[in-house]
Amino acid sequence: MSLLQLGNDAILDTTDGVGIILDTREGVYFQLNPTATLMVQTAMTCETEAEALRQLEQRIDASPEQLRAGLTKLIGQLTEHRLLARTDAAR
Repeated sequence: MSLLQLGNDAILDTTDGVGIILDTREGVYFQLNPTATLMVQTAMTCETEAEALRQLEQRIDASPEQLRAGLTKLIGQLTEHRLLARTDAAR
């Protein structure tokens, strides 16, 4: 199971490296920059945060600490709006 999944009322569209998450419940959308889009896509394909961070370290020029802080903040913001849901609560 992946670290993250889309919320029940969310749709993710990625075009040209930019992500749009549509909240069908509220009728609004959130635009992600290319780095945030990559982070979300990676977290949705990895089973753990550690695995996602290892993959991101290979693709983004940032320190491990910056990546961890950025991923944690992004996941927090998107789960707060119910656009993403963590699937690793027990880990």
